[in-house]
Amino acid sequence: MSKNRQILDRYVELYNAGDLDGVMDLYAEDSVQLMPDGTFEGRSTIQQRLTRELTTFTEVNHTVLSFFEQGDLFGDEWLFAGTHSGTFQLLDGSEIPPTGKRVQIRGMELVQVRDGKIVVDNLYYDLLGALVQLGLVPQAAAA
Repeated sequence: MSKNRQILDRYVELYNAGDLDGVMDLYAEDSVQLMPDGTFEGRSTIQQRLTRELTTFTEVNHTVLSFFEQGDLFGDEWLFAGTHSGTFQLLDGSEIPPTGKRVQIRGMELVQVRDGKIVVDNLYYDLLGALVQLGLVPQAAAA
């Protein structure tokens, strides 16, 4: 198994266990996470974002669906499943109270690694699909 795949598998294992300290050990100090809801620079900022995510969604399960790599880059397609148990903050700062609904979100990421640590994590995911599952957008609007 390649070093990149080992990093991804370890990330998934730690994330699913809720071990954010372990997850953060996989990131370089100067790491950047690029997401639809913003750019998060540095380990402490990324950890704050992940803490919000795992407070908003409980009973999480992150599953890798596909994987590819080239040199210091790897990409994977994933499925995130979780229960909306905490307040969900939207891009405009408004908040959605917990719905108790279970969601499944598909996404992909492109990751750059340096010296065995994640330096750039560029994620794309189906935010609209998640909002539909939470009942915040009518299903017909997403079609």
